[in-house]
Amino acid sequence: MSLERIHHLERLAAAAWPAAEREPLDGWLLRSNAGVTRRANSVWPNADDGELALDQKLAAVEAFYRRRGLPARYQICPAAQPAHLDALLTARGYRLDAPTSVQVAPLSTVREQTRPASDLAVVIASQLTESWFTTYCLADAIGEREAEARRGILLRIADRVGFASARLGEQTVVVGLGVVAEDWLGVFCMGTRSEFRRRGAALVVLHSLATWAGQQGVADIYLQVMENNTVARALYARAGLRTLYGYHSREKAAELRTAGPMGGLFA
Repeated sequence: MSLERIHHLERLAAAAWPAAEREPLDGWLLRSNAGVTRRANSVWPNADDGELALDQKLAAVEAFYRRRGLPARYQICPAAQPAHLDALLTARGYRLDAPTSVQVAPLSTVREQTRPASDLAVVIASQLTESWFTTYCLADAIGEREAEARRGILLRIADRVGFASARLGEQTVVVGLGVVAEDWLGVFCMGTRSEFRRRGAALVVLHSLATWAGQQGVADIYLQVMENNTVARALYARAGLRTLYGYHSREKAAELRTAGPMGGLFA
């Protein structure tokens, strides 16, 4: 497992899910988004400029989140800097939360494994549409306040995006988001309306996103799925995706009750 490859994917994924506030701290990136989604309200700690002592950085993180009424939270993966950061946070009382797998596959494998056996019509738009967003919110049971914070994230994505919608007649039943950056397709926001689940419709969206990205010269795909989401993990296994590494949150336990909503299938 190459730390360089992990760092590369973590950098792409952070850019693909941009928080409203992003403040650099000696190689780290402090992110805040009104408490909505863990990734957008956590420290990205995968670099170190070497200008501050670690204790200074830890104190600055806690002050940053305290000012916003949020728990101090880190997104920890094997590329975290320093390497003993996870152990240090554990010793300081930070609690592990939301273990997540980062899964990868060649784009050609996903296209082959997800050949559509369905008459669903898939449309991929280059901009966020209301029908896509409404289906996404319905599929993930996203409330009004959280919806607006998520909408902001989606509108801030600077890389090439594909908002995929699978339609049955006039209804949008499955959605997914593809973000193309450098040599990768990142897949996010996969959501199926409850009455259409377990019919393989999400595989049709994956196939369409993989085809769309392949036309842009992309060779590989990555996505993030929480380890306790057995349904999604089984779906992605059928598509040929395999876990490359994992990450988790470390949250200051005493402050967990002040956190904002963290709903949804993905961390």
